[in-house]
Amino acid sequence: MRKKRLWRRLFFSYLWAPAIVLLAIVWYGSGVVRELYANQLDDDLEARARLCAKPIEDLLSQGRTAEIDALCKNLGDTSHTRITVILPTGEVIGDSNERPDDMDNHGRRPEVLAALEGKVGRARRYSSTEREDRIYAAVPLMRGGAATAAVARASLPVTALTRALAQVRDRIVIAAIFGLLLHAAVTLAISRRMSRPLEEIKAGAERFAAGDLGHRLRIADSVEIDALAATMNRMAEQLDERIRTVLRQQNEREAMLSSMEEGVLAIDNQGTILSLNKACAGLLGDAPERLRGRGVYEVIRKADLLQFIESALDASAPVEGEIRIHGQSERWVSAHGTALHDAQHGKLGVLIVLHDVTRLRHLEEVRRDFVANVSHELRTPITSIKGFIETLADGAIEDKENAQRFLQIMLRQVNRLDAIIADLLTLSRIERGSEEQLIELAPELIKGTLQAAAEMCEKRAVGKSVEIVLSCPDDLSAEINAALLEQAVVNLLDNAVKYSEAGGVVELRAAREGAELTIEVKDHGCGIEARHLPRIFERFYRVDKARSRELGGTGLGLAIVRHIALAHRGSVGVESAVGKGSVFRLRLPASSLDSTG
Repeated sequence: MRKKRLWRRLFFSYLWAPAIVLLAIVWYGSGVVRELYANQLDDDLEARARLCAKPIEDLLSQGRTAEIDALCKNLGDTSHTRITVILPTGEVIGDSNERPDDMDNHGRRPEVLAALEGKVGRARRYSSTEREDRIYAAVPLMRGGAATAAVARASLPVTALTRALAQVRDRIVIAAIFGLLLHAAVTLAISRRMSRPLEEIKAGAERFAAGDLGHRLRIADSVEIDALAATMNRMAEQLDERIRTVLRQQNEREAMLSSMEEGVLAIDNQGTILSLNKACAGLLGDAPERLRGRGVYEVIRKADLLQFIESALDASAPVEGEIRIHGQSERWVSAHGTALHDAQHGKLGVLIVLHDVTRLRHLEEVRRDFVANVSHELRTPITSIKGFIETLADGAIEDKENAQRFLQIMLRQVNRLDAIIADLLTLSRIERGSEEQLIELAPELIKGTLQAAAEMCEKRAVGKSVEIVLSCPDDLSAEINAALLEQAVVNLLDNAVKYSEAGGVVELRAAREGAELTIEVKDHGCGIEARHLPRIFERFYRVDKARSRELGGTGLGLAIVRHIALAHRGSVGVESAVGKGSVFRLRLPASSLDSTG
């Protein structure tokens, strides 16, 4: 059902009752006016009949009845009224409109009968002579003041009454219509004025519903509407305050969830995602706003995670587990699931907390590999030393030639142990110093440090007939720890010399390239296969383990170089091709360069 506007309801409610009353008044008033006008017309006809009666009575008393018809015609023309004179026998002896001889006997006419009885006769009826409705008034004509000698009758057509009444009715109707229109205009104005405050309240409520809670309703002059507007204004203030509180709490919660490294995922009992943070969306590989409100089976393609969610939804107690997530890179996630309850302790769903433990797993693997590698690296020389000691203890010490050879081998193994332990201590010291920011950097010339490193490797290079060529501007300087940088360059040069062929050249070059200082060690040795390059800077990683041990390597030299580069807020990289040699580049950031360089 279509609803009406309030002002229309008020308008029609205020309009119909007065309209009905006005119509009743018009109807009743028209009847009263008609009756009054008819009575007035009857009295007027009676007066006209009496005016005509005197001259007619004179003619009757003088016996001049033949002149009565002419008198009637004369009086009729003068008064615009039909005048008829009727004898007691009903014979018409005079008429202003017709010839008396042509007229019927009027003795039975009601107005004539009343006049013959000495009364004033009145009638309204159809005239067969005039062939129309007429109004009649008849008065008795006296002869000698006693008996009724004749009847004088005056008449007018009803159309005269109808015309006069129509004019009166038209005026009444026009006045009624004008009054009704005036009342409608006043009613409309009052209705609009009464409904306008409510419409303003409606518009204000719509603005409140649209979120404009800062809007305030205008106070009206009506006590009731004023109270309603004030109440709604207070409601808007309270609602605005509560919404601000909820939004603030929501923003705080979102900020906390967004800042968490752990992924948080809320799911209802039907498996629909209620909420999640950025960390969780990152694990799922999509944006948070695209995941909210969707089913887990629709957006999650990871079987292990779906299985964990199902177990969490089915369980009544918290559940835990580790999940392996496959993607561009494999990740391990520690998952914790607990039930969500409402105020009545009904289960709403589950809250899943996902913690990416890939790095911890990697560190654990690195630790295990490190322990295994250290154990292996230490066990090999220790086993060798133990074997030779047992051999000497069994009597080989008496064989001076073999004993001397055994002791030389044992010395080499001890030196190897010493080198491994020294490198481990160095690596530990660099890592600790870098983490605790204990490594001091100072602006120094680079060339002196590079020359010292080259001199450290000169003996080994001469032994292999390898030439070390240094290229560095004299004024090139940067903020460095000279001892650590020298050790890094020594490690790179030592490796380059080890893997260079006799008669080869190792190039040591330093230059400023844009915003970076680059120290480059280039050899023309055997080169490194591409599959080894990503791991070459890991501890104890060797490309050729047998050859590395044969050349006296500990497997820690490049790891030390990497940590020294990190301590200088720099990086180290390598380019290599099998059979063509390798290029190791140590880069220092622009922030560590001196402006004089």
